[in-house]
Amino acid sequence: MSANNLWDGALKNASPDQIMQYAAEAPARLINASASDANSEVRATGLLLTKKHIIDLHKYQAAAFRLPRNLKDVTDYLRFGVGQDGGPGLSPADFLTTFLNTHNHAARWTDLRERIMMTGRGLSNFATSLLTYSASIEEVYADVRAGKLLDARDIKTLEQLRLVELELGDKFPGLQLESDTLSDLGYFLDRIFEEVDKNLQVTKGIKTDLDAFGSDLQEYILPGIQHRVDLIQKNTLSAEIKRLQTQIDDRAKEIELKNTEYKAAVQEALKAAAGMNIVGLAMAIYMGVEAENIRAARNELYAVQDQDILRLNSMNQTLGSLARVKHDLQSLEIVAIDADIATKNLIYTWNLLYIAVENSSRAIATINNALSLRQFITQFRLVVNPWKKIETDADALIQVFKEAQEEYSRNNLKGARSMKVASLFNAAYPPLDLASLSASHGQMRGARTQAHGWQVKLGYLPDLFGRFDSIVKEVGQGSSALQSASQTSQYELETLLESLESLEQERLGESDPLVIEEIDGDRRQLLQRAAATIKVHSARLQGCLGNISDSFDRRLVQTYLADFAHDEQVAKDQLAELQVQLQALRDERQILSDAVATLQKAGIEDLAKDIELTLSKVTQLGLAPPEIQLVMMAIEQLKKTLIDASKSIAFIDMLRESDKLKLKIDAQIEKIDVENSIIQASLGRMKYLQAILLIEDSRQTYADIYGGAVNAYQQFLTATAPAQFTDIETLTNAFKAQAALFIRFLAPVSMPMR
Repeated sequence: MSANNLWDGALKNASPDQIMQYAAEAPARLINASASDANSEVRATGLLLTKKHIIDLHKYQAAAFRLPRNLKDVTDYLRFGVGQDGGPGLSPADFLTTFLNTHNHAARWTDLRERIMMTGRGLSNFATSLLTYSASIEEVYADVRAGKLLDARDIKTLEQLRLVELELGDKFPGLQLESDTLSDLGYFLDRIFEEVDKNLQVTKGIKTDLDAFGSDLQEYILPGIQHRVDLIQKNTLSAEIKRLQTQIDDRAKEIELKNTEYKAAVQEALKAAAGMNIVGLAMAIYMGVEAENIRAARNELYAVQDQDILRLNSMNQTLGSLARVKHDLQSLEIVAIDADIATKNLIYTWNLLYIAVENSSRAIATINNALSLRQFITQFRLVVNPWKKIETDADALIQVFKEAQEEYSRNNLKGARSMKVASLFNAAYPPLDLASLSASHGQMRGARTQAHGWQVKLGYLPDLFGRFDSIVKEVGQGSSALQSASQTSQYELETLLESLESLEQERLGESDPLVIEEIDGDRRQLLQRAAATIKVHSARLQGCLGNISDSFDRRLVQTYLADFAHDEQVAKDQLAELQVQLQALRDERQILSDAVATLQKAGIEDLAKDIELTLSKVTQLGLAPPEIQLVMMAIEQLKKTLIDASKSIAFIDMLRESDKLKLKIDAQIEKIDVENSIIQASLGRMKYLQAILLIEDSRQTYADIYGGAVNAYQQFLTATAPAQFTDIETLTNAFKAQAALFIRFLAPVSMPMR
């Protein structure tokens, strides 16, 4: 029967007494719910971790180790064009930072993996030995109670039991006596307790480092990779290339026009010089100077054109490199995401071992020499019981690592990501919307990446980004705290229910009032310890909720958005007007350019020496009527620009006016560029602020759902507060009923968030 069917069927229309009865079954049922079924991905029974997860971590490390790790190698890898640095946040130094952070983080996996496997074997071996020790202690206890030991008369307390000297032989393998040490039971108990504490410290150390590994991956490494990808996507190099290409095309036309003007000026100078008189010589000198000026301007255009063509080639090379790097980073991002999921599952699995060892160690803390024999054996069983599952889970964990290593080494990676977890509906404690909780957290991280990209690009309101970056990190810490608290609370309550059931069974078989009173005292202490543990987790979650509940006044940002939208619209209107004016200037200049080209083609040197342009003189060139009309149109247009409209128009006047119009066109283009920059800056700032508001919206959603978990903890503590119950039986029954329901609430929350 699945856990889902068990609880949905068992608790439907159940009476309070039935709920209390089912409460004792909750731990076993919920543990089974996390084990794979026939349709799940192959995993060790009871473990959320699969060999694919470990393979994903191997792949992440391998990918990170392939990254270049010094500036020269990064520069060679990027292969940007000459003089190009990729843009804001995309320089070789920026990529080196991301690559080094990723490499150094992945390098930590080697040590973690070795420690996990070594400690896992140690836990398994000690668990096997401890179960043997436990059987020996149980045997001694039974002999004492039956009076079989000659020196066991009147033994009532642990202190007295510790002094019993025995020929224990192989009952305590691995715990060697010194030659001068008495073989009393106390010695063996002390050694057992020391070994439990050693295992706790080692397990705790790995837990701390594993938590840090997972936190750094989620909060720094993965966002760092995503940040570089986002900056590449926001890079304006493609638009800059288009603008530069347009400038090069326009300059090519300008160079062609200068060539035409230069040829015409040279021809005029030669024609004038041929007159062999003072006027002709003066005109030849004048036209020669004009030709030289045109040639100098043309050469300047050539030089700028050559530079821009080289820059265009470099920019195109850089753009291609960024596309390649983006693809590589997106592949690395996918590997890192898989590693993040794997790490969360590994943390969850290791936490189960740590919680079990911690629970065993905590049980040791309650053992003292004043305990009665019955109390001692009860507490000693609490020390031993967790190690039954530790042995199973440690063996399964080692097997997962071993199979993953073998499969990864064969480079035959297969198996689909699949994990089924029982979905338990809980009427007493409203279930959290985990999908929305995870989605809102993901939206916050994504919006943070977007905002970071715009902030780097624009350098706008860095303090605002800093605040919301901190909020996203607080949410990440709160998410980890919620999962950890739920996992630990679930384990604590499951263990408590098992212990209560054991005490109740023992109570049913006792008739001695003093023993019964002692058992009730033990039950009360168990309930007190459980309540204290839940209070600690509740307080921690309340603190996390407080850290993410500081709302942001949206009005100021909305005012900024309205201002930027207005600036954008004004700039667009101005841009439209400027573009109309630019086109008019280009049309005006085009008429002059066409006229100059027509005159030069027709042989303007055939005109009179004064080269004044009139209808009759233009007609002498033998132009076709449309061409004559074109030239005269240019002359009339030119007269409109002169202060003295009656002044005659010369060919050189056309050349000068063409240059003036070019300057006006350039000035107009600069104005257009200014308006375009205003539009782009306004759009960028709006997108930046919109990303900030998206973080705030997602934070509010997350905080609202997170508050449901805090309320559930408070609800449980209120429902099980001892002051409202008259006796231990009523309190125990209520606690068991609430624990069963609360465990069902905690079970899905304790799973790693996606």
